[in-house]
Amino acid sequence: MKSLIDFYKALYSKVQMDKTTIQTLVNGQSKVLEMLSNGSSLAEVLDSINLLIEKVSSEGICSVLLVEDNHLILGSAPNLPKDYYENIEELPIGPSAASCGTAAYLKKQVIVSNIAVDPLWMDYKEKALENGLKSCWSNPVCDTQQNVLAVFAMYFRNNRTPSDWDIQLMEHAVKLIQSVIQHFRSEEEISFLRFYDELTGLPNRKLFLEKLNIAINLYTKKHGKMLAVFYFDLDQFKLINDTLGHKIGDILLKGVAERLKSCIRDNDVASRQGSDEFSLLVNNVSKHEVTVIAERINDILAKSFEIEDHEVFVTPSIGISLYPLDGDSADELVRKADVAMNQVKKVGSNNYQFYEALWDKKTNERLMIENELRKAIDKNEFKLHYQPIIDIATNKINSVEALIRWNHPSLGMIPPDKFIPIAEETGLIVTIGEWVVNEACHQLKQWQDSGLPLSTISVNISIRQFYQPNLVPMIAQILRDTGINPICLTIEITESMTMDVEKATTILRDLKNLGVNISIDDFGTGYSSLSYLKKFPIDYLKIDRSFIRDIDKCKDDENIATAILLMGKTLGLNIIAEGVETSEQLGILRNHNCNEAQGYLFSKPISNDELKTFVTNLTN
Repeated sequence: MKSLIDFYKALYSKVQMDKTTIQTLVNGQSKVLEMLSNGSSLAEVLDSINLLIEKVSSEGICSVLLVEDNHLILGSAPNLPKDYYENIEELPIGPSAASCGTAAYLKKQVIVSNIAVDPLWMDYKEKALENGLKSCWSNPVCDTQQNVLAVFAMYFRNNRTPSDWDIQLMEHAVKLIQSVIQHFRSEEEISFLRFYDELTGLPNRKLFLEKLNIAINLYTKKHGKMLAVFYFDLDQFKLINDTLGHKIGDILLKGVAERLKSCIRDNDVASRQGSDEFSLLVNNVSKHEVTVIAERINDILAKSFEIEDHEVFVTPSIGISLYPLDGDSADELVRKADVAMNQVKKVGSNNYQFYEALWDKKTNERLMIENELRKAIDKNEFKLHYQPIIDIATNKINSVEALIRWNHPSLGMIPPDKFIPIAEETGLIVTIGEWVVNEACHQLKQWQDSGLPLSTISVNISIRQFYQPNLVPMIAQILRDTGINPICLTIEITESMTMDVEKATTILRDLKNLGVNISIDDFGTGYSSLSYLKKFPIDYLKIDRSFIRDIDKCKDDENIATAILLMGKTLGLNIIAEGVETSEQLGILRNHNCNEAQGYLFSKPISNDELKTFVTNLTN
């Protein structure tokens, strides 16, 4: 409000005014500032301003009307007759709406010296005249963008027009009111942003937790009623954002918020937690009622959203926790609802699940494995085991498949199916995969230098590692460092990695240019585009163990395996059968001219020392 001090100086130079009046205005402004700092309400501060202006004016009766939608509501009128101001509590904004409504409409000062005859007051003069009000001067209060915030008005009990002093005084009142309203608006915006989501207008996470804590403290158990916390996100929301744009995504989130509010009662709470995540607090409900609400949310969100000529569909994955069954604090209930939501996603999304303690155990185990996995390479906890690959025609071993094993010092052997998916999700698989390639190549070099008759070694590459830009340079560098012939290394990829055909073809050709072999693992379970398969520069196909398991019992499995063998031969590929466990299975594969096989019939994956013994016994 520094500019108001300058205003007083200018006012003093333009208008004959005694020092007492100046001091009254300065003291009044100081009081307003003090009221703002002490947290007085807007109405109290506006009352103070009106009383101040009345004190230094010539019998003026002051009021402030605030803009709300397309009308004016009473903000302050401490000395206007009650019978009159009750009549103007919702004054429209328009070209003939008395002095105040017209001033707001025109965004300029409106002076009416005779209410009785002025056409602007035709529909409003009766109450004014009944209360002895004969003239009214109105001034719009605007922000810096010229949006009308309020209207300041001075009424008089006689017919009169303003003097220069009156004009300057009204200008002062308008500046003071403008500063006060903008102060309160800023405070409201800050408060809103602290507790509400700016996009949807829903309570944010902070306010949701506060309301949940209050509900917990007020909870009284009766007739099996509980508190329910819903936590959900929108399936495939990222895809909508990426394909239709963030503007459409934001409109969709606002639409979801509106539908969500229609699913709950006035005393329940809907919240946006962030991004596409929402939560609900539902008070005093049974488990059956919670189920009904969850199904209602699914149904209402299943209806399409029409957004800028786009028909958009979303589905929620909803997790639910209950108080007091699942926890005794807000944070715990939200976390457990989130755990339940993640479980929904694991089994297919677009559904709801109540929290189960078993999931927490699995989550804690996963977190522990992830933490230990990050340290495993530095601590030298990984080892490679090797499964022999047997030439079916000669019964000789020419190659092995390298398989990673994790021997944790306190947890013991951790199965690959427990830590490999976590490594994939976290990206640690890239570092682990590089270690496997490097270790396998060094080991093969040692075997060859010691005269062990093993010509090739196979290593598996994960999909995340396959699409890393440094894959080919990394393998090339390891081949140089170890000095092995590239033809001695076979890179195994799964069928699903080739779904991006163009990119996969480029990577496979770059690998092939290094001189290594390429093998498609688990063939028959993935993408299976035979038209592209012939274009890939590959050397081996591995028939998935699921087709070998019942090959001697199920004619369909035998037919599938036979078809793969025939196709491989036609394309000039070598075929390896995985998971061979019986001599009957081996006999069928031999009859259909399968090249190689691996499985427990020959050997499980074994350590380096065990492999040496196995090779020695087989060659002798």
